Amino acid sequence: MKRFILFDVDGTLIESPPSTVQVTAIREHFDLEVSLAGVRTGGMTEQEILTLLLKSAAWADKEIKSAMPGLLKTLDVVCAREFQPGSTKLLPGVEDLLDALDRLDATLGLITGNLKSRAELKLRDVGIWHYFSVGGYGDDPHEMRSDLVRLACERAGFRTDDLGVYVIGDTWRDIKAAVEAGVGNRVGLIGPRHPKEEFEEAGANIVLSSFVETEKVLEAFGIPSAELS
Repeated sequence: MKRFILFDVDGTLIESPPSTVQVTAIREHFDLEVSLAGVRTGGMTEQEILTLLLKSAAWADKEIKSAMPGLLKTLDVVCAREFQPGSTKLLPGVEDLLDALDRLDATLGLITGNLKSRAELKLRDVGIWHYFSVGGYGDDPHEMRSDLVRLACERAGFRTDDLGVYVIGDTWRDIKAAVEAGVGNRVGLIGPRHPKEEFEEAGANIVLSSFVETEKVLEAFGIPSAELS
């Protein structure tokens, strides 16, 4: 079976330090002060976060849509300027899992709210960018995160309902996007901020606490570890 494994980035593959680059981009682009205080942005795309911030300043949908292309360019500049090499940390078991899936000839992709350039900065920083050949990113056209799942599958030559397609993420929004896109293998990576119940309610049918012990992770995916030999 051909397999297409889509990974979220932050909280799934890596840990990144807290960032308010969207706030900075809006300040620099519009000379407008907004705040992310008290907002849970896990699983949101850059465009969704920017939209939320502009709506908090009473911007109308039409204004936001018109301003978004230029604002994304400013965000790209801010992200590149503020990125600190060595600031991202690879999560346990990730590289061994990616290596195993690569040896199984799986196509590996990204489904992330990050701008593509920002995802590349982070994953190059921890040495795993080369594993990923395709993806759906926060600067791709989309109304919902599920649009990015569909786009990534299309780019890789898969249908979202193919048996070998997986979406893996650490928030309920990742799982919801997979459900809405029609993906059958929906993998939730639980943590302190996102308990098992949250993923099950969103529609996860595989739940993991980490990627440690590669063979057990593959078995949870329904991939016999014997295929590695």
